[in-house]
Amino acid sequence: MKNFDDSSLFYNVVINMIDLKDYNSAINFIRKNIETLKTNDDIALAYLNCGFLNHELGDYLSAIDDFSKSICLESELEILNQRSKDISLNGRSNSRYKKEDYKGAIEDKRNAKKIRLLELDRFPELNNIKIDYKNILLGTFLDVALESKYKTLIKVSKIKKSRYDLIADYRKVISDKRKEEVIKRLEFLSESKYEFGDYKASIRAIRRSEKYF
Repeated sequence: MKNFDDSSLFYNVVINMIDLKDYNSAINFIRKNIETLKTNDDIALAYLNCGFLNHELGDYLSAIDDFSKSICLESELEILNQRSKDISLNGRSNSRYKKEDYKGAIEDKRNAKKIRLLELDRFPELNNIKIDYKNILLGTFLDVALESKYKTLIKVSKIKKSRYDLIADYRKVISDKRKEEVIKRLEFLSESKYEFGDYKASIRAIRRSEKYF
């Protein structure tokens, strides 16, 4: 096993595999060399990347397992470098949704929101420099100079968009105020459905609201 004293070397190898769309090799490389990473933050990030890669491959059970390992490690840390804890929870939510575990999916979304609000309350100075799930949806950090490990995260967590998306077209012609109104309405709908135990409708409403970011 090669010793990667600098995690950037580790992730440069992963990035090359991702650019070649060789996701299986990227996953295998991360798993084989994960013990060379020195901090729980970096190990959690490695599992997070595996989660997104497995989701991309359609292996949602493995993705859920990887996201869960990341969440467990992150829970032991007060604060993460550069990224929010909401990313791993949102990632697991998306994989659970694909497996039709709607209750698990909405619970993860709700917990992700709570964690992000707590982070912003405790560390407001990090608001504009920390990668969170909303930043990923918006592509905020695509053109920002980042360490290799965070470049990897941005690459693997890109959200696929359909070629023809009515919501994407609608977003282009409505005002920011109108977008906020739609998001709040869908969030209220999600909350109402959750209270009635309709988890499928609840998670669908919140996922729809995210398309207006």
